[in-house]
Amino acid sequence: MVVTGISTASFFDTLMLEDAPALLRRWGVRNAEYYLNSYCEYDPAFIDRLAGVTEDAGINVVSVHPMSLQYEPLLFTPHPRQSADALKAYEMVLRAGERLKADHYVMHGPVVLNGVAKNLQFGRLAPIFDRLSDMAEDHGMHLTLENVSYSIMPTPEIGLTLRALLKRPLYHTLDVKQAIRAGVDPLAFVEAFGEHIIAVHACDCDRRGEKPLYCLPPRGGYDFKGLVDALKKKGFAGAFLLEAYSDMFRTKEELFDAYVALDHMINS
Repeated sequence: MVVTGISTASFFDTLMLEDAPALLRRWGVRNAEYYLNSYCEYDPAFIDRLAGVTEDAGINVVSVHPMSLQYEPLLFTPHPRQSADALKAYEMVLRAGERLKADHYVMHGPVVLNGVAKNLQFGRLAPIFDRLSDMAEDHGMHLTLENVSYSIMPTPEIGLTLRALLKRPLYHTLDVKQAIRAGVDPLAFVEAFGEHIIAVHACDCDRRGEKPLYCLPPRGGYDFKGLVDALKKKGFAGAFLLEAYSDMFRTKEELFDAYVALDHMINS
């Protein structure tokens, strides 16, 4: 049975992070990814309070996922002062993840900007990824690189290029909607390095119109059962986390219904 849960990114601007554990408990959802919205949510005092309500609610924190644009691109800058400040923020989030007993950190990595060659110098970036992986391991977590259409790994081919230069194992979070947004079948990531995928961000997509319409499961008809079966063949034993945009639903009950539908599709 594959573990299922909800990413608190789904509650963006509709529910404060510290209020999410009680709601998830009321719904009977036991696994969650914590999306840290801003620097104040990296603060140790806030994390201590969050850990307390998390433990009271009996929530298992699968992963921590900061709002990556706040500092992650600067982890890879050649400017030493910029990278030093970014590393301080990264360290704070790692400490937060350790306090919350998270299994892994979800990273977008450097943003790929048109005409900026530095963003694609894999020989320069690979040692940075190795160092960041080491830091995550020091805090009891895996670093996972997510496929994001505007970041360093929009396609599995790019991921394989990067992986070949690394000295450390690199793990991945597979994002279904971001794969489709990049024009890639999510199964292509499974085929390329599915044995290193340890979590899935699940969101549905209706592709019957001129443009993809991202929506809650099961409205788009995406074959999540086929995806989990393909992952299991690669040894997958991780989590499927419903990660929706908050404008996809009018009431939180709709989000819960989508979670129930996703769990049924995956584990039936």
